[in-house]
Amino acid sequence: MQSNNNINSTKSRFIVEKKDEVEIKNILKITTASSLSALGIVLSSITVLIPNVEFISFTIFLITILFGLSTGIFSMISISLIYELIVTPIYGSSGILILFKMVCYLILILITVILRKIIEHLSFWEIGVFGSFFALFYDIVTTIGGQLVIFQSNITLTYLFTVLVLGIPFTIIHILGNFIIFSSLKEIINWIKTAFNYKGIDYISLGFFEDKKATSSKKRTKKEE
Repeated sequence: MQSNNNINSTKSRFIVEKKDEVEIKNILKITTASSLSALGIVLSSITVLIPNVEFISFTIFLITILFGLSTGIFSMISISLIYELIVTPIYGSSGILILFKMVCYLILILITVILRKIIEHLSFWEIGVFGSFFALFYDIVTTIGGQLVIFQSNITLTYLFTVLVLGIPFTIIHILGNFIIFSSLKEIINWIKTAFNYKGIDYISLGFFEDKKATSSKKRTKKEE
C-alpha cells in the first residue's frame, strides 16, 4: 500500500514538474519573441524615412524560424498592430491596407514553417533571394489591394499595370533591402545565441542552423582528446 502511495506521489510530482517546465518554456519563448519584435519595430522606425526599407518581414521570418507557427503568428499580429498604430502615422495612414500586409506576412509564416528544413541548408545568398521574392510578392499584393480598396469597381487593368510600373523603383529598393537583411539570417541567429544565452535560447527554440565553424572546432577537439 505504501509502495503504491509512493508511486502515485512520484507520478504527481513528475506531472507538476512537467507543467511548470512547459509554463516556464512558454514564458521564456514569449519574452524572447517580444524582445525580437520590439527590436524589429525599432529598426523599422529608424529606417522609416528610407522608402521600402523595413525589418518587419525579416523579424516575423526570424521568429517563425526560431519558435514555430503559433509564436510567428502571435508576433505578426502584435508587430503589425503596434507598427501601424505608432510608426505608420508618421508618414501616412495604412487603414484597411494592414489586412493585405497581414495576409502577406501570414503566407510568409506558412512558407517558412513548411520549408524550414530546406531553409536551414540554404546559403546566405539563397536566403537573400527568398527575402527578395517575398518583397516582390508583398509589393504586388499591397499595391493592388490598396488600389482595389480605394477605387473598387471603377478600377481598370490598365490603371493597375501603370501603378505597378510606376512603383518599380520602390520595389527594387525593397528587393535589394530584403536581400541584404535576409541574407544575414545565420549571423543574426549566432548573435541571438550570445545575446540571449545559448543554453537558454536553445532550450525554448526549435533548434538552430548548424554553425559549421563551431562544429569543425568540436570535431578537432574530440580528435585531439
